[in-house]
Amino acid sequence: MDISRRKFIVSSSVLGVGMVASPMISGKGTSMAGKPALTMLLFAVLLLSAVSGFAQRSGEDYPIVSHDAAWCWFSDPRAVYHAGTHEQVYFGYISSQGDVVIGANDFLTHEITTFVLHERLQVDDHNVPSILILPDGHILVFYTEHNGRFFMRKSKRPADIREWSDERIIPFGGDRITYSHPVMLAGEQNRIYVFWRGSDWQQTFAYSDDQGDTWSEPHVLIASKGTKNRPYLKVSSDGLSRIDLVFTDGHPGVEPTNSVYHMYYEKGVFYQTDGRLLTKMDQLPILRESVDKVYDGKQNGVRSWIADVALGDDGKPVVCYTTFPEDTDHRYHYASWDGDRWMDEEICKAGGWMPRVAPGEAVREPHYSGGLVIDHSDVSSVYLSREIGGYFELEHWKKGTTGWDTTPLTVHSSTHNVRPYAVKLPAGRPPVVLWMTGHYNHYTKFDTMLRIHRSNREKE
Repeated sequence: MDISRRKFIVSSSVLGVGMVASPMISGKGTSMAGKPALTMLLFAVLLLSAVSGFAQRSGEDYPIVSHDAAWCWFSDPRAVYHAGTHEQVYFGYISSQGDVVIGANDFLTHEITTFVLHERLQVDDHNVPSILILPDGHILVFYTEHNGRFFMRKSKRPADIREWSDERIIPFGGDRITYSHPVMLAGEQNRIYVFWRGSDWQQTFAYSDDQGDTWSEPHVLIASKGTKNRPYLKVSSDGLSRIDLVFTDGHPGVEPTNSVYHMYYEKGVFYQTDGRLLTKMDQLPILRESVDKVYDGKQNGVRSWIADVALGDDGKPVVCYTTFPEDTDHRYHYASWDGDRWMDEEICKAGGWMPRVAPGEAVREPHYSGGLVIDHSDVSSVYLSREIGGYFELEHWKKGTTGWDTTPLTVHSSTHNVRPYAVKLPAGRPPVVLWMTGHYNHYTKFDTMLRIHRSNREKE
């Protein structure tokens, strides 16, 4: 990416909280007053150091919320904010022993509480729980085996993860289910929709009108062309009436021209991005080929994979995804709908694959990137992980009128910082960001933890 398109922000958080850059620098009793050229040179060095991240924090300097944790980016929300008695962020993860775990980080006391929802389910990060807060504050969690069963649990008390109802296995038409994506629509009397990949590889959903006690029959959402083709899906909602859905032809390792598609649901009807009718609920499934593309892999000859989708305050969607000119060359993209068409641009080069392998060992998932997520409270902002100096580092990118402002969050780390997730907070507050650090080899083999960042406006 052309460096002229990027701007770097230097703030007190870069120089260090409470640190002031002064034109008067002294040492060993010798003042540098009267030496403006040298003073300005040293200040420029300090400024350059701050801009390039030398005064920033490494990944290891951020608080840990779990010492043994991993997650996938295809079951969301994997972390949510809720204000009960205290403000808390709830987050789900898989341990290296295969435990399905939910945690809570209290904003006031900084206490971290965890609960094992299912011991030793599978050592597989696909099984990360997704979290939904009900109107009365009770917590619903959904999780699956990788190509297995679908589970659900409900907290016994509002905003409290210490005790749970018995685990339920929801049949949902098969036992080869993967991923979970719950949303609740207030405009449909708090109907809950949950999406998953079905036993026939097809994206499927069901809904509940009684807060998860009973469920509708499964509805196949997208017709898949065959058992080797498995469209990947990301889901986002305004929480009122609209659900945005972005999906692919399949896995980039299988589909050499994997494309990205977008549609949305509202009041029983599925629409193209521009509002044209696709189909009604009772006319499903939707043929993948009938949905308009955000990115055309066939036209460009380069495969892709989805990262996130969000709806802006203006009612227009934003999609982030990755392209792979080569398996060792991952590129992050940002596509925004302007009312007529998708405005697509490359954000930056992300490096190569994220999994770490031993010399001579073949990488099994070469299309796993460091990770990219949209700030759902400000869709002009993204948090991303890219390879810098041999390690994956975390950065905040903010889209402006002339380009992107870039703020490093981690620099000079001695381990990798990957798969960021931005938790939306109320009242325009900046998001809480959680991410994985450590050694990740495969979705069944990892030695990683979860860390947290809260901006200077939020105390860690």
